[in-house]
Amino acid sequence: MSILRVGIIGLGEIAQSHCSAIAELDSVEVVAVADFFEEKQRQYMDQYNIAKGYSTHTELLEDPEVDAVAITLGHQLHHRLTVDACNAGKHVLVEKPMAISLEQCDQMIQAADDNNVKLMIGLTQHFYGTSLKAKEILDSGQLGPVITAISCISKNWNYKGRRPQYRSRYLGGGIWLGNGVHVVDRLTWVMASQAVSVSAAVGTRAHYQAGDDSATAFIRYKNGLAGIAVAVGYADGAPNFECQVICANGSLRFSQHGEKFVRIGQGEKWEDVPYDEPKAEMQNEWAAFVQAIQQELEPPTHGLWGRHMMEILFAAEQSSITGKEVFLESGPGWFTQTSGTPVNICLLYTSDAADERSSVDLGGRRI
Repeated sequence: MSILRVGIIGLGEIAQSHCSAIAELDSVEVVAVADFFEEKQRQYMDQYNIAKGYSTHTELLEDPEVDAVAITLGHQLHHRLTVDACNAGKHVLVEKPMAISLEQCDQMIQAADDNNVKLMIGLTQHFYGTSLKAKEILDSGQLGPVITAISCISKNWNYKGRRPQYRSRYLGGGIWLGNGVHVVDRLTWVMASQAVSVSAAVGTRAHYQAGDDSATAFIRYKNGLAGIAVAVGYADGAPNFECQVICANGSLRFSQHGEKFVRIGQGEKWEDVPYDEPKAEMQNEWAAFVQAIQQELEPPTHGLWGRHMMEILFAAEQSSITGKEVFLESGPGWFTQTSGTPVNICLLYTSDAADERSSVDLGGRRI
């Protein structure tokens, strides 16, 4: 397969980010889109020179020229659309959060395994230029062992403009599942471990809605460390998307949105660190997905990783309801993935496309 041919299912705002990233890569192209609204189909077909438009995902999945799909519809639809796509023999990149129950996550993973297709979860924090530089610094040992970390998203919830399904926990809405998945993913990635327990407070404090708008979680990890994940959708304030990692020989701060930076703290001062920035924000993410398919590798943010993030998120909700620390159902023992290459080298393309960055990938993900 020289060029990966992709279909986009669901043409909301995030679909534009996917199309813009794909347009920067020679190894992948969008050949079809699916959306109930014909005007949306036409908008994307004209803007990105896409040949085919379908009204339903089932029509798109019947197209033999589509090798893989990006699923960019509501959280409550991720499970069904992913299973349908896997059963149609298509590789899947599904937006976060993976699904709205662990049972759904398990069925998605099983469908990918049964049909020998790749399943990747759109956890973007692993692919930003700022994140890659931050992880490179941590992995180099320059700052010594990690002691603890705080991962935060605090932003305007934009209540009036937010679609109803994203204001309802029943449909997988609220800031904890929708954006907290990013802070939990980023925290777990930099802690280089699997979580074992969660103690959290999750609630609705700034808006009248059926989903949460604030959450604070204390997460213990199997390597003996602990960190804090914070997600807040305020009614008024100022944004903060920073992750801070405190190590034995220095500290690290990085952020992709709001302020964009990577900074190292040593010698009682903070210094900015240069980083490579791709032309499109999701460019490295799509390069990794294409590479996983073409080279028969497990994607960096594969199904079992995505499931573990959801396990942490659901445990935090349970802890908030019961007022107790919740131990994850995966238990205190270390678990391993059931598919894919155990150890491989993953290459991510930089903004120059010709430059490549290599890093050791254990169990299909950087840890």
